[in-house]
Amino acid sequence: MTATESRPQSAVTAFRSPATSYYLLVAATTILVLLGLAVVLSSSSISSIRSGSGSAYSGFIVQVIALVVGVVALVVGSRMPVMFWKRIAPWVLFASIGLLLMVLAGGRTVGGNKAWIDVAGFSFQPSEFAKLGLALYLGVVLSRFRHKLTNLRDVFVPGGLVALGVIGLVLVGGDLGTALMMGVVVAVAFWVAGAPARFFGIAGALVGLGVLALVNTGTTRIARIMSWASGSCADVNDCWQETHGTWALASGGLWGLGPGMSREKWGYLPAADNDYIFAIIGEEFGLVGTFVVLVAFAMLLIAVTRIVTRSTDRFTQIAAAAIGAWLVVQACVNIAVVLQLLPVLGVPLPLVSSGGSSLILSLTAVGVLMSLARHEPGAQEAFKARPSVVRRSLAVVAKGTRRMKGRRRG
Repeated sequence: MTATESRPQSAVTAFRSPATSYYLLVAATTILVLLGLAVVLSSSSISSIRSGSGSAYSGFIVQVIALVVGVVALVVGSRMPVMFWKRIAPWVLFASIGLLLMVLAGGRTVGGNKAWIDVAGFSFQPSEFAKLGLALYLGVVLSRFRHKLTNLRDVFVPGGLVALGVIGLVLVGGDLGTALMMGVVVAVAFWVAGAPARFFGIAGALVGLGVLALVNTGTTRIARIMSWASGSCADVNDCWQETHGTWALASGGLWGLGPGMSREKWGYLPAADNDYIFAIIGEEFGLVGTFVVLVAFAMLLIAVTRIVTRSTDRFTQIAAAAIGAWLVVQACVNIAVVLQLLPVLGVPLPLVSSGGSSLILSLTAVGVLMSLARHEPGAQEAFKARPSVVRRSLAVVAKGTRRMKGRRRG
């Protein structure tokens, strides 16, 4: 067999390895986090100065602190057995419900949404915690009662009612975008659990009516949707964000203006380091940079699909699909908003946007996925068969030392 023939075969063999899902998650997360850190440093500098903090790096420092906490949660979580996540799932959800109630009792309102708690000088968004809690809790409940999901009563009790309660608490705070993302998590969990398709049609109709009712309760939501649907703005302020996001992407071209060279971050584009960070990526790193982001999320999607299809544990399948839907669908929605394919919904780009709560919980969610990937059929044996990086490095050093001694003797 020639060298050219062996390369494709080795690539196919590597992709079929039980450990591939784990390494895809590592690679995708590393790409997104590093790129996000670079763009947050650039895009948050101006807003940090204007906030009166006295330093252009205050926003970046907060992001770095969140990154450290998130990486610790990822590493620890990835080493936990699947049974650990099953046991703590209800407690994660109940804790998130308690935090959501605290938000309604005395939380802080940002951008019209009452969704934040201030703790020791840091802001925390419990709804991000609730996404993970929902995914894990539904994984436990639906895997246990999956054979009873043939009628509405068993769909609602206990999984459906709890999910509606959590989403309802978020909606009371006014955060429609986050509530819709939670709805995606719930829908995917029930779909993978095997709920009949007719229930999704009923749920879709009810959700549509509910969204229309909620949109009509706020004049700003109606204005945003109407300006997006019409494709033109009678008032420049109604489409300021969308227009400058498009200008940022257009000015980046193929290769971008260069790291830190964004023009729109100078107060022209609101939420440049958060909801519209994809536009800044396009401006500074061009089409190539945005393509890298899309490839990274595609890798994440492939990894989740592998975990769901290869695993024989129902909890693993449901929880992995729900978490993957949270990260990937939210990324698609965020990017679609920047591309003006959807009206502004106010959801961050997972693993990339600034925001401590989003970054920490997104990394924790990836840690759960990595834990599930490590327990795919055959994965444990594959990891044991592969020598660690330290062992390989020591072997290379030892081999080089022996060669040097041989040369000296000769």
